[in-house]
Amino acid sequence: MTKQIDYQVLLETVVIAANKAAERAKQENNSDLLCAYYDILDVIKTQAEVMGVPKNEIGMEGLNVDDLLKAYLEISKQKKAA
Repeated sequence: MTKQIDYQVLLETVVIAANKAAERAKQENNSDLLCAYYDILDVIKTQAEVMGVPKNEIGMEGLNVDDLLKAYLEISKQKKAA
């Protein structure tokens, strides 16, 4: 039987990987990928808040998902201007 801690570790691994990929997408000015990773992390953040799960238990401490959205909007704006 799988323990709750296994799910927590799995989710933390997904959060860390998605955040790293989002940062890579931001550096590469890839707004499509950045938006996708923003969506993933935002859903995780929202559900964690609803369920009362502390950010530090799922690898989201210090992570500001809204910064990804701001970066996405800025990259999209730059692409439209070009």
